Amino acid sequence: MATLKDLARHLNLSVTQVSRALNDHSDVSVATKERVREGAREIGYRPNLTARKLKSGRSGLVAMIVPGRSETVEIEILMETVMGLSAEFSRRGLQFVLHVLSEGDDPAEAHRKLVQNGSVDGVIVTDPQLDDPRIVVLQDSATPFIVHGRDRLDAAYPFVDIDHRAIGHDLAAALLRRGCRSLALIDGPADRPYASLRRAGAEAALAEAGVAPATLHVHPGPMTEARGRADGEYLRDKGMDGAIAGNMMLAAGLRAACPDLSLAAHDDALLRYAADRVPPPLIRTVAPLSDAWVPLCDGLAEAIAGGRPQTLLDIHLSE
Repeated sequence: MATLKDLARHLNLSVTQVSRALNDHSDVSVATKERVREGAREIGYRPNLTARKLKSGRSGLVAMIVPGRSETVEIEILMETVMGLSAEFSRRGLQFVLHVLSEGDDPAEAHRKLVQNGSVDGVIVTDPQLDDPRIVVLQDSATPFIVHGRDRLDAAYPFVDIDHRAIGHDLAAALLRRGCRSLALIDGPADRPYASLRRAGAEAALAEAGVAPATLHVHPGPMTEARGRADGEYLRDKGMDGAIAGNMMLAAGLRAACPDLSLAAHDDALLRYAADRVPPPLIRTVAPLSDAWVPLCDGLAEAIAGGRPQTLLDIHLSE
């Protein structure tokens, strides 16, 4: 097994230089840190986590707890997320641990147990619900964490998110410019903050256009292609002339059921549901899911160091 001295010899650096680079000290250049990490991969060096924790008080481990997934698409999204985050944490000398809950497990209790044993330096929370109990547990324990999304608009903790109100507003406004007046919003579960923000944005666009916001038909639920197809059949029967889809999976189902429907959707740029899978015309707001990996990893590292980074990623409208 390669040792720290082996790595230092391999790179022609001192043991102190290598150790400080691996522990992400601020007085070491980014280029040197990357060189050391690449060298570690080349010779198969793995830090002794027990020794690291005794010396620095940190384990070098970060974790994410997720519920079990049953839908194929959900599993694919999870894998894309895990691979993206794991690669970025590895570049920063951190090890990423994933824990998948069994059916019936309480997510908040799982987070409580995770932080009680003190084995991780930080936690990533994904898919937050309104007033998410997982976030309460982490705040009470003073464990560094970062959220992909927010459980409230005035969040006072580290997060990486996009402007969901702007998504709802821009997609609705684009459909209204095309002459649509009877709009439906087909989006995620009602207990997700992004769903209420997108609804508020769409209603604001209707009001600006002189259309009563109450005319917006809101359909919350699972964000799958099958559900989009089912809602599309309902919209077709009701004579709706425009729909906003919360993601490209919903958009694919809506287009299959309603080929002539004026359609707008938010695009996470997932490979399985690329824009060319949904026949045009299609209005999109675009914010690739993969754009979140770097700010999430950098943000958690900053949170571990005592910071409170908050990042809103850019979106752009494609008509």
